[in-house]
Amino acid sequence: MTINGTALGRGECIRPYQSNFNFPVRDPNSEDLVCRTTEMSAESTETCGIVAGSTITIEWHEENDRGSRGIEGEHWGPCIVYMAPLESNGKGQVWFKIFELGYNSDTKEWCIDVFNRQNGKLDIEIPADIKQGGYLMRTEVIALHEAERQYGDDKDAGAQYYPNCAQVYIIGNGAAEPKGVAIPGVYEKSQPGIHFDLWNGYKSYPIPGPELYTAGSVTLGSEIEETASQAIELPDLSPTENHSPPPFDQYLNAKNRVRIASDTKCSTYFIGGVQIHFPFAPYPSQLGMMNHMIRALNGSHNTMIESPTGSGKSLALLCAALGWRRHIAAKVTQSKASVVRIIRKFAEHNPLPDFCGPDMSPDAISKPLAEKESFQGKPGPGNSVKTDQPEPDVKLQLELNSDDNDDFVESSRRYIPYSKPTIGTAKSDTFCHPAGDDKSDLKGSLQNISQARDHNRRLGVALSDMSQTTKHILDIAKMRIPPGLDANDVSILEDYRDNYGQSTGIPRIYFGSRTHKQVSQLVDELRKKTPYRVPMAVLGSRKQMCIHGKARKAASVDEMCSELRDSNTCGPFARFRKLMGAGSLSQGGEHEIWDIEDLVKLGRQRAACPYYASRDMAGAADLIFCPYNYILDPSVREAAGISLANNVIILDEAHNIEGAARDAASKEITDIQLGILISECDKMASMSVLPDKHMRISRMAASVCYWLQNEDNTYEFRDYESQTCVWPKPDSSLVSVLAQLGFTPHLVRQLESDFNAIEAYIKELPKAKDPTNRLGGIIQPETYHISEKHFLHLSGPSMRLVGELLRVLKCILLDGGLYESDYKVAIIRAPNPMRNRKGFRNSRQSRGGDTSEAPYFVNTLAFWAMSPAIVFAEISKLSRTIVLTSGTLSPLDSYASELRTVFKSTLEANHVVEPCRFKAMCIKTGPSGGLLEGKYKNADMLTFQDDLGQAIASIAAHCPDGMLVFVTSYSLLNKLLARWTVTGDLARIEEYKEVFTEGQGSSKEEFDELLNSYRTLMRKEPDSKTPLERGAIMFAVYRGKVSEGIDFSDHMCRTIINIGIPYPAFKDVKVILKREYNDLHCTPSQQESVSGQTLSGSQWYDIQAFRAINQALGRCLRHKMDWGAIIMLESRFSYSCNVSQLSKWIRNHVRVYDGFSDAQDELESFYDIRIQEDKASSNNVVHSLVDDE
Repeated sequence: MTINGTALGRGECIRPYQSNFNFPVRDPNSEDLVCRTTEMSAESTETCGIVAGSTITIEWHEENDRGSRGIEGEHWGPCIVYMAPLESNGKGQVWFKIFELGYNSDTKEWCIDVFNRQNGKLDIEIPADIKQGGYLMRTEVIALHEAERQYGDDKDAGAQYYPNCAQVYIIGNGAAEPKGVAIPGVYEKSQPGIHFDLWNGYKSYPIPGPELYTAGSVTLGSEIEETASQAIELPDLSPTENHSPPPFDQYLNAKNRVRIASDTKCSTYFIGGVQIHFPFAPYPSQLGMMNHMIRALNGSHNTMIESPTGSGKSLALLCAALGWRRHIAAKVTQSKASVVRIIRKFAEHNPLPDFCGPDMSPDAISKPLAEKESFQGKPGPGNSVKTDQPEPDVKLQLELNSDDNDDFVESSRRYIPYSKPTIGTAKSDTFCHPAGDDKSDLKGSLQNISQARDHNRRLGVALSDMSQTTKHILDIAKMRIPPGLDANDVSILEDYRDNYGQSTGIPRIYFGSRTHKQVSQLVDELRKKTPYRVPMAVLGSRKQMCIHGKARKAASVDEMCSELRDSNTCGPFARFRKLMGAGSLSQGGEHEIWDIEDLVKLGRQRAACPYYASRDMAGAADLIFCPYNYILDPSVREAAGISLANNVIILDEAHNIEGAARDAASKEITDIQLGILISECDKMASMSVLPDKHMRISRMAASVCYWLQNEDNTYEFRDYESQTCVWPKPDSSLVSVLAQLGFTPHLVRQLESDFNAIEAYIKELPKAKDPTNRLGGIIQPETYHISEKHFLHLSGPSMRLVGELLRVLKCILLDGGLYESDYKVAIIRAPNPMRNRKGFRNSRQSRGGDTSEAPYFVNTLAFWAMSPAIVFAEISKLSRTIVLTSGTLSPLDSYASELRTVFKSTLEANHVVEPCRFKAMCIKTGPSGGLLEGKYKNADMLTFQDDLGQAIASIAAHCPDGMLVFVTSYSLLNKLLARWTVTGDLARIEEYKEVFTEGQGSSKEEFDELLNSYRTLMRKEPDSKTPLERGAIMFAVYRGKVSEGIDFSDHMCRTIINIGIPYPAFKDVKVILKREYNDLHCTPSQQESVSGQTLSGSQWYDIQAFRAINQALGRCLRHKMDWGAIIMLESRFSYSCNVSQLSKWIRNHVRVYDGFSDAQDELESFYDIRIQEDKASSNNVVHSLVDDE
């Protein structure tokens, strides 16, 4: 089945059947006719949630393969779907028919023909008005190829029934409880439709069974959402929970670090056995995402989820992840509690394992070891092990003080071993005796005390290492169940061993997004929309979080921060733990869920460092937000203290993940940086600080620097300003090139050892208050000199340079050269941008530094990673589950290929916006009839430019509110605007829309100002003008700032226009190398883009272009009631191969128009309908307000 966009595996949510899945039921009175099984148990399978009124897809296949055909063509007959309340278990008159498809006399097709043509699939609409609850959904194919003879004495005659039952939970607000029929009983072997002759001519076919149930007047949408304040309780019918002890809820709620806020109203769902709290009735796409994610988390596998912008993706992911973490924490607590109980039971009847220490009880000391019962030999009564060891002579010891392991003993009483006499009873107090009593009684009592305490000590050891104790008990159970335990106890121990015993802890959740701004949006979603409260943290940079006045103004905040800390002159750092104890950050506090801005504000109030407070809080958090480069980049990950082992990684906005992972694995070093490193190392060696190690690094840097500046280098790639030389060349390997520089595996290991020793030395330096204990001043790239102040260790930039260079060299040279073929090494020579910087030489000379002329060129050594798998493979290996999600992941297969990571499941969710609310069109020609084909060769053609200008001006005249226009490059954008200024088309556009243009290379501040101006205009005009009189148009570039993560909802954008297909720059060196790399690693048999195989260079190149388009298309249609038009002024979208590269939500709705006028007429009609609907909706709101008054 496919539910809510999730393609389930064979048998998921489907009751198992005993017979072969191709074997039919022939007797219409057989109990097997219900579900083709006699195992009618609600515990037999999971239950899947479906929203009432939604459409699901059911599939039949002859083989256990979605690619196989449906059913052999001669098995003609009808397809029927019934439903029955789950609590009935199919018994009685409970089955009502919701779907039927028999014979179409017009097309001469049976249902079998239809779904075979659709690769075994049929779409089934769930009635919108049926009562919410659990149901059996019975799908059935009746094959009639032997139905000309009745079933009876001939058991091989009659119709063949192929029923299956799925367990589903219908979510809605309907109340209908349709009347049903009994199965078996609904069919008779002689009735029409069951006894039927396929082979002697027929014109029609009577579908057997009751009348089809049709839904009543209940509709979906706002009605369901109105029930958001009511908790929708879904009983957990999955097998995982039926074996849980009744008090499982106490583990969910008691001392669980993931809490449900008491002041929130939410709906409750069970998905995959996990209780999920959601703030309202979820969209079908959200159900699909949560279902998909829970399955991946439960199965510890990786998944990809593409869900269009505006579909509630972030909310669904947060609720699913935190609901699962709350559930798994409860399961771990429950399992450990059960294991503690079982170990205590075991200890009452059996010797504890040897690792718990020697048994010092009097009985154990006095009893010969040979007589002790042992389970190490052959099982059976009287089994014993003989020993030649002499009986130990141990004096009686009294242990009256509490043992350290008493933490494992119940506080209300001290544990007394089974069958041992107790002391201090009500009838006889054998501990306190008056003078003259028999002292032997006192001795016996003290022996009992000693015995109990010794037993408790050893039991404490056993409980402190439950994994080892569990293994000991299960080793015994392999021969026979130990006394005092039963089979269920053994089963619980096995479950603990398999699922929790070796675990490093309850998995943390790392939630990464592309930018800090998007991270803030995720935090806001958690705080304002979800009911979950959890220990959390946000990781940011010093630049974002530093509150020290001097450090914030420094050119390098990182370096100044280190200098202030090392000199003990940073007051906020000394007080950062006070910030961690702030009441507003505590459970139930105002900032229990906090963002960087919140923490910085609190830090300023308390004069305490937010940066180091956030790092410490992350160490104790269950949910950590960060930009995803913190996770991808090994150096940043280590510096941030991020541990991926057995943890969950969610990467949102992951459409850029391939490029980001390649960048994280790459490294570029300039000769200027190497010069600074050489000077610092030489200075350290002259001061006799680890001289051998610093000199070895200095010689390495000098060798590389000489190679970079070699005038004999041959540059095969040249552009306007730079020259690039790339290795390996056809006649050499990368290893041989590095060997010429002295880089061998032995040297890399030696340099790594040197680096580790220097790093350890720096960490051990005393934190003296003398500021001269560090490299004085901050090294600026433009100074090219070392400060004259005395210092004791290498600067931070130099340490990072060496560490990152070694990381790359290890990838290439160590581990058998695992990634040698995945790297290209380049030397890039480019003009020095600092020479043109005003006041450059004077600023250097005024500081008393080197006054030599700055070099004309900067030489850069680049290690370019061609494969993102270099860093991503390690992440996949360490983590429990990786979830990649974005609105624009299509095509999904490329990720498995490029990342070399197995994604066992993928989901392409539908948009929450109904298709009638958006218009997607490809217009092949402009107003003058010229072909709109935005290829590079056409960019300078005036006819092409003029047609585009006239088309956009015509659309702007009829489009209400805001418009976005995306072009392939800033060069093309400048050409178009210049031409339209001459032709007057730009003036025509300005008659209807105020024009905004995204600037090339604009700073963050400049872009924010542009965006704020656009939004300010759009916010003002809705109150003062009609839709056609108001608005603005933003011209932007694919992959630019406007196309990434900006929300243009409602009137901010009613139309997106796409011009051209934004292929990467064909002559860019990295693009050329990447295409060559992919072609080299893609064999001819793999050219078909087989999932998991390396894409060809052309396939990779195409994917980059269409992924950029998909990202731009996501700027509008941001919520369910949004609407807009998507117009592609590009004839190449008339080809199905290009349309198929678009995201799922739009690819099936693109309509191609040969002429501009036809498209214009339909577009105007679409605008008119939507404007009138908005007007009517606005009037209804006004009337409602008047009525309320």
